[in-house]
Amino acid sequence: MEFFDLTQPLTPGMTGFPGDPAVQLVGARSHEVDGYQVTQICVGSHSGTHLDAPRHFFSDGETLDCFPLERLIGPGIVVDCRPLTKPLGGQVTADFLAECLLPFPIHPGGFVLLNTGGALLSVEAARLLLDGGAGLVGTDAPSLDEEPYPVHKLLLGHGVLLAENLRGLDRIEPGPVTCACLPLAVVGTDGAPARIVAWR
Repeated sequence: MEFFDLTQPLTPGMTGFPGDPAVQLVGARSHEVDGYQVTQICVGSHSGTHLDAPRHFFSDGETLDCFPLERLIGPGIVVDCRPLTKPLGGQVTADFLAECLLPFPIHPGGFVLLNTGGALLSVEAARLLLDGGAGLVGTDAPSLDEEPYPVHKLLLGHGVLLAENLRGLDRIEPGPVTCACLPLAVVGTDGAPARIVAWR
């Protein structure tokens, strides 16, 4: 069995989504003064590799802690969208995605991890994933789409979790994997940094 860590490490000064809180790691206790070390960790709910919950775009949407472990661990599919999206700036279309998914049907409630090279997802492609029964959609890009965020609203509005800023998808051959997408256990949040791993 081979394991793949798809998580972007949280480091001070790392690039984040414009306007989001910066990642800060501040020494609160030190070996020299206190005899032990404690670090104050300051992050935004969407820092680094993270999960989006419906509350991110809907004031009455479910927060991340509402989702049980069964929604966070399960079967997934890695899809290589880079042949379509080169040069960078292309968009993942429904037709291309449907062709990629032909040999790898989506498991009901399963995860679809998109290796896009940083490209965005079209609304039609997002609807294809929704209609196909995806329970979580992940991307290596900082976001699945741009303002006014129709893809976020479509998927989150139907309870589909989103994982953004995945790393290392290019190390995995396209096809089925098992995934664990484990966010920080914070109550009442619109999202949280997560450790995301896959194996096959």
